[in-house]
Amino acid sequence: MAWTGFAEPETRQRFNPQDLRGFTAAVLESYGVPAADAEIGADVLIDADIVGIESHGIAHLPWHIGYAPGFESGVVNPTPEIKVLRETPISAAWDGDGGFGTIVCQKAMSACIEKAQTSGTGMITVRNGRHFGAAGYYAHMAVEHDLIGMAMCNVPPIAVAAGGKSRVFGTNPIAMAAPIEGGTPFRLDVATTAVAGGKLEIAGRQDKPLPVGWAVDADGEHSDDPFILRKNGGLLPLGSTLETSSHKGYGLGLMVDVMTGVLSGGGSGLFAPRGTNLVQGQWFAAWRIDLFCDPDEFKSNMKDMADAIRGVEPVEGVERVVIPGDPEEIARADRSVNGVPLDDETIEQLITLGEQRGVPFPSSNTGTI
Repeated sequence: MAWTGFAEPETRQRFNPQDLRGFTAAVLESYGVPAADAEIGADVLIDADIVGIESHGIAHLPWHIGYAPGFESGVVNPTPEIKVLRETPISAAWDGDGGFGTIVCQKAMSACIEKAQTSGTGMITVRNGRHFGAAGYYAHMAVEHDLIGMAMCNVPPIAVAAGGKSRVFGTNPIAMAAPIEGGTPFRLDVATTAVAGGKLEIAGRQDKPLPVGWAVDADGEHSDDPFILRKNGGLLPLGSTLETSSHKGYGLGLMVDVMTGVLSGGGSGLFAPRGTNLVQGQWFAAWRIDLFCDPDEFKSNMKDMADAIRGVEPVEGVERVVIPGDPEEIARADRSVNGVPLDDETIEQLITLGEQRGVPFPSSNTGTI
């Protein structure tokens, strides 16, 4: 679910999402990404901004090693030759050839969907992958075909073990999406750490201290420094402390590592090359609802569940109770019309990148699109 604790749309410039897509695609093409793939990559990034997942959107393009710097250094391949290592009617194992993560993973999920439509289910692992943006994008792809979808990836360690001081796993997100009759689909996309690493990036750009329970320093003490990861600190597992059940997030993070790293043949993220925060293992799945029950009945029951939960009385200070997927759709309804808000530092970085690549950054939108 989208988290917007640092979002301040009333003070930030907004940009037409179509303009941002065009800019992003043009930048990717300037690095040698084929035009059709560049359009896909741009859609993955800008969709994250539209649904309010700003930690995985266009802000990554100019500085994250999985994007422009990765193309420039050669660690991201703009034209990968994906290798199929194993395959059955319901499964496959791929080597991503270091390709641009959003492209390889969109193709992997598309292949899962095709297998599910033909054989009932499809699962694909990808090793030698690169940063793939928001995991929820790929899970949601399955819903568009009336399927249930899941996506996961491992990340080089930036989180400490429950009760430990050393980094042993990454943010290792889990995403799952399912259709609901006549409305917003169920769309879960969560890190297995207390917060995604990108939230620290946002806090740093906006000069905000971190809440207690997000991160610790090298001695295992709570830290409010948004740059603590650069100082040998680490994120805390989901649950934050042993007293508040950090063993659960820690265990889920290791589960993702098993499914995406060990199972793919790429190995645990614990042993990924240090200093790059780049190489990933990934796992995708899609399956038909009719393997288990009538699809219309499933979607109707999902609607009943969602409606009941949305009708729960909220606690003081909370406007209303939502289900996973609601915050994203609320953001989409606003940002598709009024534009995507970007902070000044991100705008400056994107302008500079555009000048370097010969792609003018678009002007901000000050009214309704």
